[in-house]
Amino acid sequence: MSSRPRLIAAALWAITIAAVLITFPALLGTRRDGGGGSEPLGPGLAALGDRQLAELLPKQNDFPVSWIVKDTREVSDTFGYFKYHVHDDGLGFNPSECFPVIGVASTGTFHVAEVAGHDPADSGDVSDRQDIRLMVGREFDPAGFDALISLVSRCSRFTSAAVGGYAVQVLEDSRPDAGPQRFRYSLTTTVSGEPADVSRTDYYSYARISGLILSGSGSTGHEQAFDGLFDSTLRRIASR
Repeated sequence: MSSRPRLIAAALWAITIAAVLITFPALLGTRRDGGGGSEPLGPGLAALGDRQLAELLPKQNDFPVSWIVKDTREVSDTFGYFKYHVHDDGLGFNPSECFPVIGVASTGTFHVAEVAGHDPADSGDVSDRQDIRLMVGREFDPAGFDALISLVSRCSRFTSAAVGGYAVQVLEDSRPDAGPQRFRYSLTTTVSGEPADVSRTDYYSYARISGLILSGSGSTGHEQAFDGLFDSTLRRIASR
């Protein structure tokens, strides 16, 4: 393998590892199976059961025809408190607090369902590549959304010993009087190498609405498709 493919693979590997580490929660709250109780799971739309929330996410036919789509539906009807174990697993991030910026980070939400699509025409360097990923969850920490925005704002540029440099551009930070609060940013990863540097740009979107957080990511070359799926999902949630 030449140096250039190795560098690309390293960058993708680091992003994949980060996403797994950041989004794997240790549950500290309670779990209710079946959703048969009369007590609401949360305020607003968070009162909907897990199955109902999963139905708000895109389906196979919403993605391009050739794409491989997988969904994960947690049907435990859970609402509780948890914490993220955030560490960089030896990847050497500086500042270390910026590690969550390269994955779909915590917003004080328990994710109850997700859907992910992979374009088979893309590089096979990472076998579990997710070109578009959308998740919906119940918000338990009202300060979590703004904490994420503050973190991204502090991490406009940072580095990793394992990969290279990262540059963040905030694309949207909207707080309308009526409608969902939204936050979007892009993350460009650059790995130095010969004969030239290798770069890729990933996109992250978040929306806060009626006790729910919709979050997602889109990979290089799929920004338009990702934005379209995210916006249509948000409209579906708003009309619910």
